[in-house]
This record gives sequence, structure tokens and C-alpha cells, in this order.
Amino acid sequence: MTKQFARKFALNQLSDPKPEWWKELLLRLKPAGKELSSNGLRLAVRDNYLNFYHKGQAIAKVGFNQGRELYSEQHIKYVFEGASTQNYPRLTGSDPTLINPVKTEETEQYLGGQTLDLWIERSKTHKGDEKTFVEEIAAANSNVIDMEMGLPGSAYRIDLVALERHGGGARLVLWEAKLTTDKRCRTNSEKPEVLEQLARYRDFLTDENRQEQLQKAYVTACQVLVKITELAGKSIAPIIKDVATGQLPLTIDSEPRLLLYYNSEGDVRNSWPRHEERLRKNRVVMQVMTDSTGYKLQSGEQC
Repeated sequence: MTKQFARKFALNQLSDPKPEWWKELLLRLKPAGKELSSNGLRLAVRDNYLNFYHKGQAIAKVGFNQGRELYSEQHIKYVFEGASTQNYPRLTGSDPTLINPVKTEETEQYLGGQTLDLWIERSKTHKGDEKTFVEEIAAANSNVIDMEMGLPGSAYRIDLVALERHGGGARLVLWEAKLTTDKRCRTNSEKPEVLEQLARYRDFLTDENRQEQLQKAYVTACQVLVKITELAGKSIAPIIKDVATGQLPLTIDSEPRLLLYYNSEGDVRNSWPRHEERLRKNRVVMQVMTDSTGYKLQSGEQC
């Protein structure tokens, strides 16, 4: 049975004194619509945990253990230099010691903000052009409420989830981000590979049970985002607050949208326009961005 889609975090379990690393995460928190800075973090609400990202790289996964203690997991490659396994050392409560899951005799100490900044700096060696593009969008649009949204029961992840005003309420919109150099968007046939990916998202979005789950999940996600942003002493977009309070009822746009970054200087053969035309012939709802157009998301009526 496919897992139910959910977005929540047990804020009522946050107790004092809070760990130093938690305070440092909030200090670096940058709500959507704000420039990231060299050590800024984006927040995404998951199913009973939080992800803090820097340019698409997950720096910290925060949750509660069975003893209701707050913990943070981070990829081993950020904590132990030279490590290459898929393991996650954990900080629990105010204990500053991180144990290498592969070599348990090896430990590191969390020394405050300088340690967190070091992890962020190490993450920068893993960034890619597509993730950088997604970050540019998050910085330019205060209505982005999720990144790397995983579809239950599949390996698919949708890059961006945003809100837009629609009618007398708000509409949840899912964006798949790609570079125009991506082969999945280019083909000599009539059916680019990205169409299959969008079709899978469409099936997910048009399922009535999933729509209800998405609606409930993202109202809750907005509530969590508002609360944590307040704890950090920062501001969040009014549309997110209005969805969180129920002032704007939330509906789901069942048509996934394709977001493309086009580097005209890199397209020496000017080959992209014919591929774009083919996508539009297949009725893909899409927006093409360049450095000159900026990174503001269009509404469904503008795409």
C-alpha cells in the first residue's frame, strides 16, 4: 500500500533549553523570497521532520527520537572529511558529540556556528547547475513552500511547490525545474522524455484521495512554516499565513508545470527554440527563464 502523503512536525514537543545547533539553524534560516547568503538555509517541512537545505544540499534533518529529544542528522561527508558512505551522524539534544557510524571510535564535536558553517561550506562542492537554478527561484519568490517534494511509493521528486492566488483562495502549484540542455527536454521525435515524467505527476495530482491528502498536508506545512519562521524572528509571505489560518482556502492545480532555464549564450546553434515549440505542441504548461527575464514565477494564466 502506498504511504499517505503528509507534512507535519510536532512543534508542541519543542522544549527549553533548546540545543545550540537548533538555534544556529534558525539563525541561518532564510524564508523564500530572501537571498540565501553564503551560509543561509532553506526550510522544508516533511512527514514528522524538517529538512534544512543550502542550494539543494540537505544540511540537517531534524526530528524527535522516541524519547522526544530533538535530534539533527547530517550527511557523513559534511561531518567527517573524506567520508564517502551514505550514513548520517546524529546530534541528540545538547550533546555535542557526533559518532562516525562507520568507525565508531571516530568522533567530532559540534562547536557552535563554526561547525555548522563548515558543513555548509563542504556542501558547496556538491552543488549543480539545476540546483543552483532552483535556489535562484526560491530567492525570488516568497510563495515557495516546499522543495524536493517526493512522491510516495516512487523515486520521483518535484523540485518546487508554490502557492498562488486563484479566485477567492489559494492554489497549490507544482513545478518541475530543468535546464534546456537536459536531454529529457530535447528530442527529434514528437515525444520528449520529460512528458512521461509530467504524466506521472499529473496522475498523482488528479487522484481524488491524493488531492485531499495534499490539501491537508500543505495547510499543515504552512502552519509549521509560519511558526518556525516566527521562532526565528523572521517574516514570511502573507499568502502562506493566510493559507495557514484558513483565510484563503487551498485548492490543488492538477496540471504540473515545467520550469526551464535557458542560457542563450551557451546555445551556439540556436537549437532550443524548436525543442520548446515541440513541448508547447504537446500542451506542456511551462515557463522559460533566462538571466535577463529574472526568476519570478508566472501564474497559470501567464504560462
